[in-house]
Amino acid sequence: MRNIAALVLASMFVLGSTASLAGTASTIHAATVPDNCAPCDYKNAGNYYYRNNDAGDNDHMFSGITLTEQQRQQMRDLVGQKHQPRSSMSMSRTEREEMRKLVTAKDFDEVAVKALIEKMLRCNVERQVEMARIHHLIYQLLTPEQQAQLEQHYRQRMSQLPN
Repeated sequence: MRNIAALVLASMFVLGSTASLAGTASTIHAATVPDNCAPCDYKNAGNYYYRNNDAGDNDHMFSGITLTEQQRQQMRDLVGQKHQPRSSMSMSRTEREEMRKLVTAKDFDEVAVKALIEKMLRCNVERQVEMARIHHLIYQLLTPEQQAQLEQHYRQRMSQLPN
């Protein structure tokens, strides 16, 4: 458990500094990214779901599948509902300050650190459940042919991954 706590603490500090540096990066695509999304290299980030608004630039999940404009719009609407203000999607400033106080305190309070980490993990679980719900709704928008094609693409990608 101590190793997990150390790993979580280290990753929070890395992510915190990365997030602050990301704000200073140049963002050419700023006009196509919603204000509540953090600046990032959206063309190369596999976990960046929203992407831009170009008709041909769908999420990697749908690459190679031809979507109708109505499907694209419905997907945009669903994904738009998912996006929350950035403060609720990442570690808040108060949580960061709280963790820093716990780390820099004279005595280590394992109970308080565990409580804070559990709170952050609960938020993460809620985000993951919401993302799975949105993916399910998007999948339901596809025709049976598109679903079969998506399944074929998925199997192909999975066969290319190392075990």
